[in-house]
Amino acid sequence: MIAASLLSASLLSWGLWLVPPPPEEEMDELEALQIVLRYAVDRVSDSVVTITTRGGIRKVEIPDALKRRMTTPNAPERPREGDPSAPRKREDKGGDDEESQKPEQKRYKNEWEKMLAYPGFKKAEGPTTGIVLSKDGYILTSSWNFESKPNVVLVTLNRGGRQETHVGTLLGVDRAAGLALLKISATDLAVPEFIDPDEVRVGSWACALGRAIARERPEIKYGVISAKDRIDGKALQTDAATSPTNYGGPLIDKRGRIYGIIVPLGARGQEASVNWYDSGIGFAVPVPDPDELIERLGKEGTVLEPAFLGLQMNEDRTEPGALVTKAIEDMPAAKAGVKDGDVILEIDGKQVLNSFTLRFAVGRRRAGDEVKLVVLRGEERIELTVTLGKRPKRQNVGKIPIPMPDGRRKPGRDGNRPPGG
Repeated sequence: MIAASLLSASLLSWGLWLVPPPPEEEMDELEALQIVLRYAVDRVSDSVVTITTRGGIRKVEIPDALKRRMTTPNAPERPREGDPSAPRKREDKGGDDEESQKPEQKRYKNEWEKMLAYPGFKKAEGPTTGIVLSKDGYILTSSWNFESKPNVVLVTLNRGGRQETHVGTLLGVDRAAGLALLKISATDLAVPEFIDPDEVRVGSWACALGRAIARERPEIKYGVISAKDRIDGKALQTDAATSPTNYGGPLIDKRGRIYGIIVPLGARGQEASVNWYDSGIGFAVPVPDPDELIERLGKEGTVLEPAFLGLQMNEDRTEPGALVTKAIEDMPAAKAGVKDGDVILEIDGKQVLNSFTLRFAVGRRRAGDEVKLVVLRGEERIELTVTLGKRPKRQNVGKIPIPMPDGRRKPGRDGNRPPGG
């Protein structure tokens, strides 16, 4: 009865009841939740679009252990069934000469076709999802499907059950958040409502929507908000199932408002592998200000990179502030005047509680952004302006030693990390 009363109040306040609500005694909590979520999906449905790309290639990294079990790099890919470019089998004419026993080698039309046959290379094909960002044709999606530099981008809209397809232009890419901004020639698009990230609560219901396969209605995956401030403070975590079909789609609440855009981020911020698809861990990047995002990514060719401060910090410190153990030479913080032993108290006017607070604050910014730091050096408070740099490529540091009970150290797994944070 409580669930039915709450449902009636919610739907009436949104103006969503098209017929009188069912009697309270005939509805249980699950039925009420089902109706609420159905209306939430309908509210945002016309804002969810299908993104289709054509052309390009995607390089897939293969673990060394798997490479050793695969064929040699110059071995051709196994012909696909029905592939007209596959080599034809020779007819057995009964010859027993050595030449007739040799397998026929596949001949490639060009270097691109040959590259696609190497182990680790796959064709970048298949639709994914996007979300309308403005009435005049700006579309936000995941950058996952654009790493291959496709030749053609098609955006299919759903206008009240009527579908129309437009050619899309890729404008900008935010590599830190895994987002891409497209533009199509269309107007009067349905613009959804985005939630202020500060209003998001862990444990709230969440639905991951995709429109890659079913075109009439979005595909729906249910879950909850599992955590906030993941991936260096950039993303929300959800247990709603995420996969390439809903990458770029919205993660919505029970009122049809958007928490964030679903993106394939791995545990350390890198692109997720197939091992994450059904792991119960998915990520969505909030969009607190769509207009600001359009302004930053709206110029064709724009690429935003992850920000880098260039500090190593004491993560065991219990007092307020982030203690700098090393300001890496020639990195942004050191160039701005940060020194070993400084304690960073504020960033852009907000208190830094510890090293993690500082890391999250930097993670939400991009290379080239300026930040103002307040540092404590001895008894003196100093204000510094730092222009954040581009995160350097990960460096192979060899085997990371693993401590042993008897005090000895043995080589562990391969290390692959950037210098500092």
